[in-house]
Amino acid sequence: MSPAAIPAKGEITVTGQIINRSDDTWTDLNVYLLTSPGPFTTSEELAEAQQTDPAAEIGGRLTAEELYDSVGDLAPGSSISYALSVAREDLEVTGEPGVYWLGVHVLGATETGRIDGADGRARTFVPLMDRKGPRATMSLVMPLKAGVRRAPDGRLRNLRAWQDLVSPEGRLGRLIQLSGTSLGFPVTWVVDPAVLDAARSVAADNPPMSTAPTGEGDETDPGGPEESPGSSPSEGTSGDPSEDPSGDPDHEEAPAPSEEAEQAADWLDTLRRQSEQHTVLTVPYGDLDVASILRHGFDDLYAQATELSTQTAGDLGVETSPVVAPATGFLPKGILPKLSQETPVLLTEAAAPAAPEPVVETERGLRIVLGNSAVEQGGPTPTPPYRALALRQRILSEAALHALSPDNEQPLVVSTPQLWDPGGEWRLAEFFAGLDAAWLRPLDLPTASATTSSPIPPAEGYDVELRYPRSEARAELSIANLLATEELGETGAVFANLLTQNDTVDESLTKYAMLASSYGSRDHRDASVAMARETTARIRSLMERVRVEAPSFVTMSSEEGPFAVTLVNDLDEPVTVGVRAETGSSELVIPSPDPVSLGPGQRASVRLRATSKDIGLHSVSLVPTNSKGQPLGNATTFNVRSSQIGLVIWVIMGLGAAVLFLASAIRIIRRVRSRKAAHSPVPKSVTS
Repeated sequence: MSPAAIPAKGEITVTGQIINRSDDTWTDLNVYLLTSPGPFTTSEELAEAQQTDPAAEIGGRLTAEELYDSVGDLAPGSSISYALSVAREDLEVTGEPGVYWLGVHVLGATETGRIDGADGRARTFVPLMDRKGPRATMSLVMPLKAGVRRAPDGRLRNLRAWQDLVSPEGRLGRLIQLSGTSLGFPVTWVVDPAVLDAARSVAADNPPMSTAPTGEGDETDPGGPEESPGSSPSEGTSGDPSEDPSGDPDHEEAPAPSEEAEQAADWLDTLRRQSEQHTVLTVPYGDLDVASILRHGFDDLYAQATELSTQTAGDLGVETSPVVAPATGFLPKGILPKLSQETPVLLTEAAAPAAPEPVVETERGLRIVLGNSAVEQGGPTPTPPYRALALRQRILSEAALHALSPDNEQPLVVSTPQLWDPGGEWRLAEFFAGLDAAWLRPLDLPTASATTSSPIPPAEGYDVELRYPRSEARAELSIANLLATEELGETGAVFANLLTQNDTVDESLTKYAMLASSYGSRDHRDASVAMARETTARIRSLMERVRVEAPSFVTMSSEEGPFAVTLVNDLDEPVTVGVRAETGSSELVIPSPDPVSLGPGQRASVRLRATSKDIGLHSVSLVPTNSKGQPLGNATTFNVRSSQIGLVIWVIMGLGAAVLFLASAIRIIRRVRSRKAAHSPVPKSVTS
C-alpha cells in the first residue's frame, strides 16, 4: 500500500495477491477497494475496531468503472496478483483527521453461483492527517531477543534453529535487514547480548567452551608464542597457505566454515555496522529475570549481568547503554530503589495505567518510560496481524491519534513485539518509507524520554502505582534458578584461577550461568536449573583431575619435621596449584607452600613442614587449591603421629653420661686409694 496515509491529493495504490485454497475454480473475480466513511479519533476507538469480526461491514465498496480490478478466473491452489489505484477524490471519506478503515473485497463465483458478501477480505487502518495540523513525537523500539540455551560443554542447543534465525530469511536476519532500510529514521534496538554470543557460536560452527591457553604461550611452551592468524609466514617458507610452516606431516588445515557459519558472521558484521546508525540499549545478560533477581536479594547477579552485557557488546565494537526492559513489560515497584538512576526502565503502559504521562521520574531520579501496548496487538484480522505492512499501519495510526490527543506534546513510545518476525515479504511493505510523514517527528528512546518527564510525588500523595499482576508474580523464577546461577558462577571463578593461561573461562561460565535465570527460562525453569547444575558438576570433575598424592602415614621424630607430597595435573592445560593442610587442631600446624605451576600431565614434589605441640595421632587432609588459595574440592587424607621422642633420648643420654662419668670417677678414686695402700711401708713389731 502506498502511500501509508490517505494523501491530500493524488492516488492511493493497494496491491496484493489472491490465493485459491479451495477445491473449486473461481471465475469472474473482481477486486474492490473500500473505506469507512468516518474516522476513529481516539486510541480506544481503534482498539475496539481491532477486535471486530473480520466479516463485519466497514464501509461501501468503490464499484465505479475503473475503480476495481477484474482478475479473471482462479484454479484450485493457484494465485493471482491484483492492483488497485484510486484517486483521493474518489475515496468515500469525510476528510476529517483520524484513522479510517481501508479494505479489499474479492467477489467471484463457482459452479454453484455467487454467495452473499465478499468471498475474500483484507483490511487495515490508514490515517488521514492535515500536513499543517498537530504533530506527534514518536520513538520506535525494536527488541533483538531470542531464548538462548547451552549444553554443559558450552555448545548452543538447537543449533539448527539458531542457524535459521540469523540466516537472511530467519527472524533475526529479517529484522537486521529491515533496520537497514530505516533511511535515517532513528531506531532504538533493545538487545540481549546473549543473542550476539549465540550468533558468534553459529559463526564458529558451534565449538565447545575452550579451556586452552588464550595468551601467546609461556615458559612451559617449548615452541614459544604462536603466530596470530594475520602474521607473516615464518622465514624459510614460501607463504603458500597450502604449505605447513611447522613441517608437521600430520598437520591438518582447519575446516572451512559452513554456509550457516558464514551467514551468521555476515549477520554480526551487519549488526556492527548498523549499530553506528542506531541507538543500542542492552538488557542484563541473558535477558535476566530482573524482577525475581532483585526481589530475592541477588543484587550482585544483576550488577554482574549488566556489566557482562556492556562488555560483550563492546567486544564486538558495538557502543551501548544499559536499560531495564522486562520481556513482559511489568516490574514490581519494590525493586525500583535497587535500580541505578542512570538506567532507564522501559515498561508497558499497562503497568501504570493511571500515569499522567508516558515518561515519569521517581523522586530519586529513576526515569520510567511507558510504551504503547496497543501496537503489540498488531493489525486487524483477517490480515496476518504481524506482517510488516499490518504493523506499520498500526504504528502509524497510533501515532496519528496521539497527535490528535491532548497528550501530543508527550512522546509516544512504541515497540515491535518481543519476538517479532516481519515475514518473508517485508521488503514489499516499505516499512520505514511509510513512517516518513510530515506530522511525525521520530526520535530515539533516550532523546525522547529526556525531552519531558513528570516527577512522581511522594508515596503518601501519589495515586499512580505500578501495576504488577498476580500472574506476573507467579511466573517469576524460583530461588532454585538463582542459586543455580550463583553456584555455577562461583565455580567458574575457582576454575579460572586454576588455569594458568586462560582468561576467558570465568566470563564464559558466568554467561552460561545467567541463562538459568533469564525470562526465557520461565517456560522451562526446571530444565534450566538442571542444565546449570550439570555444567557445575562438569567443571568440578575437571578440577578434581588436579590432585595431591601423599603417604598414608607420617611419623614425626621431633617437634618439627618435613615430609613430601606430590601435586598432579591430569588436565590438558597448564595450571597453577597450591596445597592447603587441614589438621582440625591447633596442636598440629602445616603451613601452605607457594603455588606451583604444572604443565599438562605434569607432576611435582612439594615438601611440607609440620610442627607439633603435643604427642598423639592426627588426621590430616591435604586440599589442592588454585592460585588464589580456593579449594578445588578433592582432598587426600592421611595420619600423622607426633611425639617428643627426641627430648627423651637427649635426657636419657645425658643421664647415662652422668652415671658413666660418676662411675668412672668412683672407680678412679678407688684405684688411687688401692695403689697408695700397696706402696705404704709396713710398721716393725715391738717386742718386750
